[in-house]
Amino acid sequence: MPDRIEGRKSLYEQGRHRPLDLPSLPKPEEETMAPTTWIGIDIAKQDFVAAQRSQTGFETQCFPMTEEGFQAFQQWLPQASKLGIVFEATGPYWLPVARWLDGLEPTIPYACINPRRLRDFAKASPQRSKTDAIDAALLVHFAETFPPALKPLKSLRVQTLRALWRHHLELQNLLDRARDRQEKALADPQLPPQLATRLQSLLDGLKTELVQVEREAHDLVQQDAAMSHTYRLLLSIPGIGPKTALTLMAEYGPQLLHANPKQLTRYAGLEPILFESGSSVRRRPRISKQGNWRLRRALYMAALAGVRWNPILKTFYQRKLQHGLAKKSALVAAMRKLLHLVYGVLLHQQPFNPNHQGA
Repeated sequence: MPDRIEGRKSLYEQGRHRPLDLPSLPKPEEETMAPTTWIGIDIAKQDFVAAQRSQTGFETQCFPMTEEGFQAFQQWLPQASKLGIVFEATGPYWLPVARWLDGLEPTIPYACINPRRLRDFAKASPQRSKTDAIDAALLVHFAETFPPALKPLKSLRVQTLRALWRHHLELQNLLDRARDRQEKALADPQLPPQLATRLQSLLDGLKTELVQVEREAHDLVQQDAAMSHTYRLLLSIPGIGPKTALTLMAEYGPQLLHANPKQLTRYAGLEPILFESGSSVRRRPRISKQGNWRLRRALYMAALAGVRWNPILKTFYQRKLQHGLAKKSALVAAMRKLLHLVYGVLLHQQPFNPNHQGA
């Protein structure tokens, strides 16, 4: 069979498409390696349901979200040479399970997946009922079909930094809303004086708490030599300030030093999504927004500064505009480029150098 039909150029030869890096299906584990025995956990507020494969299908059991429940769950686990646990990011209720798994000796590796991935996977299943036991078994099936990356053990310092900095973000949002409320209230000439005083007291309290949390986060980073070095390297990149650096360290965690640019981009929800079919369907590319919105928010502000003061980002941004890209799309591309700069600086463990050939 000929490679292509004569007289008809491929879409790539016509210039309508560039080669795509299509995602590949998960490869089966090597025969010489022990297969992973997956345990699915469907988590609720007060208990969780675990599922494992058995000779007749699935064996499920419910455990309370207590220390006694965790101990019973540990006794229920099968004796396997390679064990993996998978569960969804169900609000904050998965955190006790993850914290208990991190504290085990020896530890049991686990994967916390995006609920949207499981929901889309469930739509392709012939099972239409939905119960906790069915969801736990579905998690096992999902992990066997698309093996997720098992999370490395996070240090207590990294977990504390993430909690502190997310609290900082919530305080900043509260402060912004309080300022807006005060501005609108003061526009009323009949506003009672005592209410104006209380609004100002609320603002002062939020500002004090915000400064205190920010100081604690900085002190936490400075107390660890490795985190302090990473923090200084991030600050060497024009456009990245203290708040953006802390956001990157808190949200990416240990993966900031090990992930490649594509993984960093995907986790932030900045990967481009194409929607094309045939010769007539050509939707405008967009970003996935399926990643961490806190990272996108921080990177957006960093890119705004970077396209002005970072020589590499500035040149990159101007080139995108000259190619006809809209300003917002060019700024999103600059956000992805910024992650490439972060990757390069942390990979070589050297401060940012605009004259580096790889930049």
